Amino acid sequence: MNRVAILVLAAGLGGVLASASRASLHHPEGTTAAVPVNEKGEPEALSFDDLKRRRLVLRNASNPEWPLVAIDPQTKQPVIDPKTGQPSLSDRGRVDARIKKEMAKRPELRTPEEKVALAVDLLQFGRADDAEGALTGLRTGFLPNITLAHIAIAQDSRDRPGWARAYDYLDIANGERPPTNIPGTPAPKLAWQLKVNRGPLLKLVHLRLSEARGAKRAVEDELPDRIFDVNFVNAAGEYEPGVLAPAEAAKLPPDALAVVQQLVLWFPNDIRLYWLLGELYAVKGDFKAAQDIMDECVNSGRFSNRKVLIKHREAIARAAKAKGPAADEPLLGPPSQAPPPEEQPAPPAVPFSFGAVWIYFGVVVLFGLLALVRAILRRRDRTA
Repeated sequence: MNRVAILVLAAGLGGVLASASRASLHHPEGTTAAVPVNEKGEPEALSFDDLKRRRLVLRNASNPEWPLVAIDPQTKQPVIDPKTGQPSLSDRGRVDARIKKEMAKRPELRTPEEKVALAVDLLQFGRADDAEGALTGLRTGFLPNITLAHIAIAQDSRDRPGWARAYDYLDIANGERPPTNIPGTPAPKLAWQLKVNRGPLLKLVHLRLSEARGAKRAVEDELPDRIFDVNFVNAAGEYEPGVLAPAEAAKLPPDALAVVQQLVLWFPNDIRLYWLLGELYAVKGDFKAAQDIMDECVNSGRFSNRKVLIKHREAIARAAKAKGPAADEPLLGPPSQAPPPEEQPAPPAVPFSFGAVWIYFGVVVLFGLLALVRAILRRRDRTA
């Protein structure tokens, strides 16, 4: 799919996913949770295709080279909105429009909620420093601090390390009383997001902070983030796609796939985190999704030298070729052993031998002789 076609695909999803990047970064305009949560507070993992589309929307919005208007892949011209007669905005264009609308206000007239919304949009747009500036003087409360934690992560660089600041902001946010009523975020959904903030997200930030302080492997020996402390090996201690040792499987919570999907959508440009999602799809038995993810990780150019990633990618490619994608099964359930329909064994063929041929011709001759004798007897009777 070429660049223009991808733009139009992403633009078509804008109405549904306009706020998808703000699952942890709450925004007043609408539904912001990327991973659905039912009334019981249980997350429902997205299909892989849906996850890819949502992640694409987020990456487009933060890409400074992405156009602000949607382009028709056939005519290569801007897509015109039939209602307004104006060019339709792309994913990045919609965020840009919200930023410009809010920036037209005087800063001192913005409410705390409007400051957080502006900071979220600026962060999604790829302007992390401006997002931090939008929250100047606003350092108390859950929403400002959870937003500042994400901003600090986006700012992380050699010149300005961000993981320590992110850990402090996240710790403050987790200690604050969250709002009881966030538009588009029912209580069960908010409860699960808080659980992710206080568990997996905090663990991720702590791991990255430890590595930034020196507790890190050589780059080529890097592993996926150990958010669940899982070794992706079978009972014999070997890597085998679709098979996980019982002791290791027990470390994965039932919502592991949904949790990592949520983290990926909070940080859509984090390749290492995406690698972890690929490992979980391999455990699930969805080798096609796992291969798709690991291919992107390697082809990104930043992870082409990770030895473990390359090894796992090759093993998953072999498994995908041999078995094809598995059925949609529970994350920790055993992969289906039934081959795909096109690989179902053919019915046994009828055995062939020369003995069978002679028997066949013998039967034919016998019936012929019987018919001849019967005809002779009838003629004799008529003559008599």
